[in-house]
Amino acid sequence: MLVLERKRLTYKDINNLPEGSYEVIDGEIKEMSPAGFLHGKLEGLIFSFLWKKLKDKGYMSVGEVGVLINKDPLRVRGADIVFISKEKVEKEPIGILEVPPDLIIEIVSPSNTLTEMEEKIQDYFSIGVPKVILIDPQTKKVFIHTINSKNIKVYNFNEKFEFTNGVKASINDIINQT
Repeated sequence: MLVLERKRLTYKDINNLPEGSYEVIDGEIKEMSPAGFLHGKLEGLIFSFLWKKLKDKGYMSVGEVGVLINKDPLRVRGADIVFISKEKVEKEPIGILEVPPDLIIEIVSPSNTLTEMEEKIQDYFSIGVPKVILIDPQTKKVFIHTINSKNIKVYNFNEKFEFTNGVKASINDIINQT
């Protein structure tokens, strides 16, 4: 019986990672479940709303954006929406983000566990991301996590909150925009 050994990814592989929906956790590929329709719709609507408000202040991307957490062992997280200010980077990033974004937004999928989301938030904080917004479509709640704070602000989809740079809205306002 032939057993193939899995290749452990290293930082040298960062620009040649294979296509797919996954994260790299301690050098190993961790497959991610495909996002559902509602997840994708929310991701697109929130990105579009924020893009209109923030495009002159920084760069945004959407869709499992690779964020480097650690070089050795290699750890790369896939963020749903990221914003990084022009003050932090001069040119629009290409490839895996190696500079911590100013804001990361994660939309909780039914397949996500609380432990997985907590670990992901801690990874983002470990590299200096100041704010992570977790949006849970199942409970219709928004959880705002800020670095160096144990207090988590919780909003329902009808309540306005600040994303970043003074941009405020409720999730329902974004969903119902025409």
